[in-house]
Amino acid sequence: MKPKKYAFKHTRKVDLKTKIIHKYPTPTRTLELSHMIVNGRHPEKKNEWVLEHDCQFVMYVTKGKGKVYVDDETFEVEEGDVVFVPTETLFAVEGKFEYITVDSPAWYPEQAEIVER
Repeated sequence: MKPKKYAFKHTRKVDLKTKIIHKYPTPTRTLELSHMIVNGRHPEKKNEWVLEHDCQFVMYVTKGKGKVYVDDETFEVEEGDVVFVPTETLFAVEGKFEYITVDSPAWYPEQAEIVER
C-alpha cells in the first residue's frame, strides 16, 4: 500500500438531517476517518440510539459544544475533548458541534442499527 493524500473535496457526504457525515476514502478497511457536523440530536427521537455491532471509534471534538450519550453515561463535550465508544455500545449525540471519528474497522451501514431504549 502506498501513502495517499485526500482533500475535503474527496469526501462522500451523508446527510442524516441532524447530523451530516463527510466520509474520507481510505485505502484500507481496517480504519476510517470521518468529519461529523451535529445540529440537534442524532438519532432524533429521545428513545432511539445507534448500536454499532462491528466498529469501535474515537471521537475528537473540533468545534462547538454538546453531549455524547454512551450507554448510561452522559459526557458534556467541547472543543479538544475525546470520547471512546466501544463496539456493541448504545450511543447518541446532541448539540451543535463538530467532531472527527476514527473507526476501526472501517464503518459500513449493515453493521449499524437504530434501536429503541
